[in-house]
Amino acid sequence: MERALAAFAWGGALFSLWAWWFARIGEPLDAGMVAWAALAFFAVDAWRRNGWKAARPSARAYALAAVGLAAYWMSRPFLPMSLCGVFGVLGGLPLVVPATRDQGELPAPLAGLAVAGLPTLFILDLFLGVPLRAASTVVAAALLRLTGLDVVRNGMEIAVGGVPVWVDAPCAGVKMLGTGIVLALVLAQVWRLRILRTACVCALAVVATCLANAARVAVLTVLAAMGRALGGGAHETVGCIALVAALLLVACMPHGGKAQVGVSAVQTPEAMKTRARGRGRFMAMAAFFAVAALCMAWRPSIRHGGGEATQFPGWPEAFEGDKLVEEPQSELERTFAKNFPGRIGRFKAGRRTVILRWTTRPTHRVHGAAYCLRATGWSIDALRLEGAGRDAWSAFRATRGDEALDVREQVRGADGATFADVPTWFFNAFLGRCSGPWWIVTVAE
Repeated sequence: MERALAAFAWGGALFSLWAWWFARIGEPLDAGMVAWAALAFFAVDAWRRNGWKAARPSARAYALAAVGLAAYWMSRPFLPMSLCGVFGVLGGLPLVVPATRDQGELPAPLAGLAVAGLPTLFILDLFLGVPLRAASTVVAAALLRLTGLDVVRNGMEIAVGGVPVWVDAPCAGVKMLGTGIVLALVLAQVWRLRILRTACVCALAVVATCLANAARVAVLTVLAAMGRALGGGAHETVGCIALVAALLLVACMPHGGKAQVGVSAVQTPEAMKTRARGRGRFMAMAAFFAVAALCMAWRPSIRHGGGEATQFPGWPEAFEGDKLVEEPQSELERTFAKNFPGRIGRFKAGRRTVILRWTTRPTHRVHGAAYCLRATGWSIDALRLEGAGRDAWSAFRATRGDEALDVREQVRGADGATFADVPTWFFNAFLGRCSGPWWIVTVAE
């Protein structure tokens, strides 16, 4: 009963996190359903192996939960929910999963699945997307040179036989990386690994999936250079073939663990009673319930920069020779703009629709147009870069039913720097390599 009450208090304290997570189910980059489904399965299996009984939470479990909830509550005004939610989820895991002698109070694979269950792939795409693309481009070019082809690499472009092919944001392989890590964590729990061996299996999965993504980029580059334009489905097929090969490599590697068969080593009744006693445990329990009550009663507001409104220079009057005529935003756009650190406007420029976003700082709330359209049911097929150098635009074709849109996008900074896509801008702006404010320009026709 005490463990159930503690788990209920922990779940209530993270109500905002659950509401936010459920609202994001089905977004294209999120793999939370798979990770948390695996976590739920292993949690039930842990209870089964313990005979459906477990000791009352220990002092360490209560202390960890209290610290995790406190860190979650204090970081909410400053960090994205996917990051501050990590503290709360990890802190409460020992309250949900019974301790075992082979893995201890907090099984490392289950902790990893709990974190992977949050919508973390979008954050990874922002912070790691550009380095992953760069690495994939370098390795893919090296693989192509091994075949004897005439290959020249220039930044994110690979020229095969004089035909340049741009490695776009989806080719970063973030989804492949997330899939590989989730499988590695599942295998680590099946093998009942501790922290160090779990980390080794995950590291192997990272290396294998990065190599698989580089192989995918190499294949797609050759096909594109040959003039064989492939749709999004073909890109996914090539990626799946490479990913399966990488995952088989991870699954077949020696691990030194012990598969979950039979009944786990259950704690003796004497040990269970000893862990449940003591003044320290009572103080940790009191601290946990106090912090949980604070999280439920008072949710700190998210803090935004306050200088955007006074700095905004106003909307431009024209775009590429056409007068900009402002249009009303949709309800979804108005809702999103409330938390956007800057301004968002929709305009008509001749036959084109132009979306202008203005912001003073790099923020995870700036999504690429392809990400937003994919989340609303559009199919995306990447196109070649439009223009070159400072005038380069990323481009793609979006289709949904009988509708089709040709979309291009570019980010422009106050210092004159331009970026062909949002992930490249975010990575450089976050590292201070360019200065704002910035205009994110999206054109659809």
